[in-house]
Amino acid sequence: MATVSSSNEFHLIVPEEAHSAEVKLGSDVTVPCHLSPEISAADMEIRWFKETDCVCLYKNRQVTEGRSYRGRTGLSTEDLDKGNVSLKLREFRESDIGVYLCQVINDDRTEEITVGVEEGARKDSDVQPVNQPSKIQGRQVHLTLHELNSTWEENQNMKMEESALITELEVNYVKVLHQTIFKVFKNQGKKLKQTEMQLKASKMDLERVLQQLETITEKAGLLPNEKRIDLKESHFQQIEKQLLQITKHIEDKQIQFEEKVTQLENMSKQISEKDKLLERIIKEMETSKQQLETLRQEQRRHEEMLEKKEQLRISELNEKSKCLEETKSLLEERERKIKELEKEKQRLDEELQDKDRHLKDINAKLMQTVREVGKKQNQLQGKHTQLENIHKMLCEKMRHPENKAKELEASTCQSKEKETESTNLEK
Repeated sequence: MATVSSSNEFHLIVPEEAHSAEVKLGSDVTVPCHLSPEISAADMEIRWFKETDCVCLYKNRQVTEGRSYRGRTGLSTEDLDKGNVSLKLREFRESDIGVYLCQVINDDRTEEITVGVEEGARKDSDVQPVNQPSKIQGRQVHLTLHELNSTWEENQNMKMEESALITELEVNYVKVLHQTIFKVFKNQGKKLKQTEMQLKASKMDLERVLQQLETITEKAGLLPNEKRIDLKESHFQQIEKQLLQITKHIEDKQIQFEEKVTQLENMSKQISEKDKLLERIIKEMETSKQQLETLRQEQRRHEEMLEKKEQLRISELNEKSKCLEETKSLLEERERKIKELEKEKQRLDEELQDKDRHLKDINAKLMQTVREVGKKQNQLQGKHTQLENIHKMLCEKMRHPENKAKELEASTCQSKEKETESTNLEK
């Protein structure tokens, strides 16, 4: 037996040797869970849930199976002293694959652990022996049993509490019903015994009265026979009246007893009808669970498809992010060039402004020069008119010298001819 810890502190673990199992459908499977340190759990409350359905409940040293798992679940009460609170599943089905929650309550402390029972790929090195009959025929399944880091939502916890409470109430209802029937039968038995004792006492009283009458008649032997007969008849009539009263009382008790028996029969019929209703509800729940399992499988397939789509979307997003980063780098480069161009433009604008100011100065000087040129042009035009007038006067004056020139030319020619002749003569 494990040592009992003085403190109230413990936590739940899944042993490493039970992480994998090779089983057949229809065999026995143990969902592992142990207390650490190995303290006794015999006086604690243990709850096992599959999703939100109560599978097994251990309270006040009594094991109660869940409504849909009757005859298929249990705990090893012998191993509770060693801190072993593992769940035993008999006739394992495919619908038993899923997520299990174990809760252990000790006073005001509650510890819980989530254990996944999943179907996985076979790994011979990881397979551990499992309690299963070798004669059971069924599909071979490789189970992976491991701790899950799951968080249960508030509505799921409420459903679990409700399921555990219903399981506990059903057991209490059946117990109370059996106790009530037993008490009713016991009370009826006591009443019958009392009636029987009363009848015996009345019989004894009658016998005593008869004996007294006989003794009285024997002592009063002098009385005539008719008087004795009348006395006997009167006594017999009294006795008959008493017997009639007792018989009526017995008949009333018998009628009451029959009514009680009828009530009990009606109660038993109601119980049987409720049992049938419970069986029908259980069958409907099993059908609903199968449908839920089908929906869960479809949901798993849908989730796998969504995961694949999500992976594709993530890869596309990664590619797009790469393209965006490249575009961002190009945009940054363009922005950098634009900034440089803006700086260059600013510089050119400043140069243009300087040149514009310089051109304005030059333009102002040109305008002044143009005005001066205009003035000088006007002066030149006046001088030109003066020159034209002088030219006209010269032209008129030149007409007289032309005639004189012609005469001079003629005279010069004659003088030249004379000179030539004189030179010829000298030769």
